[in-house]
Amino acid sequence: MRALILLAHPEPRSFNAHLAVQAAAQLQHEGLRADVVDLYADGFDPLEAEHQHPQRLQPDRFDAQREQRHAAEQGHLPTDVQRHLGLLKAADLLILQFPLWWFAAPAVLKGWLDRVLVYGPVYNSRQRHEHGVMQGKRALLSVTTGSSARACAVDGREGDTRLLLWPLMYSLRYIGFEVMQPHIVHGVRSGLRGEHAQAHDAALAAATHAYRERLAQWRQWPTMPFNDSGDFEQGVALRAEAPVHSPFIRHRDEA
Repeated sequence: MRALILLAHPEPRSFNAHLAVQAAAQLQHEGLRADVVDLYADGFDPLEAEHQHPQRLQPDRFDAQREQRHAAEQGHLPTDVQRHLGLLKAADLLILQFPLWWFAAPAVLKGWLDRVLVYGPVYNSRQRHEHGVMQGKRALLSVTTGSSARACAVDGREGDTRLLLWPLMYSLRYIGFEVMQPHIVHGVRSGLRGEHAQAHDAALAAATHAYRERLAQWRQWPTMPFNDSGDFEQGVALRAEAPVHSPFIRHRDEA
């Protein structure tokens, strides 16, 4: 089995980079081949735009989905996209490792989704959600925040971190992944001194140990619930009797 760990942090000595390395080591110990891809170190271009598709289907108007599908069918996807797509398809477990910036993932990671989740090979109108191309595979968001767990709780000033992560997790579900409950380490800061720095480092060491212990049982890691296609009338609106798993998809009388 194989794991793909995508690191989206510009500092190679960051705690995020450390978690990516530790995750790879633990998964290798469990018998997986683990590939760590550092998007910043690789200079990954996050912009999906016409310059990525020199052999255009429609030279006069850029339509990202049509150009992606055309490039895939003609065998001339950009080289970096081909590489990442190959790693993604080969992976049984995908881990996205990133810090929460401005209540979302860094732009390079959003750009990775825009470019690598290619229309056609990765999803289409018939292959999505529980019927997605990545069905049978698992995905995990491993995230750090600078604020405390209390501030990032449902009633915290920073907003509910798990709710902020839902759109990204839903994107992974959209292409078929079984999405694991997110792994979040709060209070990751820099520039501390003295006793504060010692306590901070000890807390991060404990968090790293706990993360490795959980990854040792990654197949039993709890997953996120999502509505299946049968929960929607004509595939569009949530049925009255269907369960609600998130404020993002709920019954109208609950809005």
